[in-house]
Amino acid sequence: MKIDITNQTNGVKAFLSGFSTQELGTKIEACQNGQCDCDCDPELMQKIEGIELTSVEGGSILTVTGDVDAKTLAPMMKECLLGEKQ
Repeated sequence: MKIDITNQTNGVKAFLSGFSTQELGTKIEACQNGQCDCDCDPELMQKIEGIELTSVEGGSILTVTGDVDAKTLAPMMKECLLGEKQ
């Protein structure tokens, strides 16, 4: 399982490989509802305007729009989606 996060205008884009898109969708929804098992920062979640999950060949693409950057989101994504504490 791998997460590759890059900054883009108005947010970040993450390429996720080795996950099931359905499983990712469930985890992301839990974060948005504040019901995740990981350290979802409520302040950070409020800066997120939208989350879009797209299934592509070889993985999924997660596009997060809002006042966020890869440096801030990467550790949170890794912990939430991979279960890795940084």
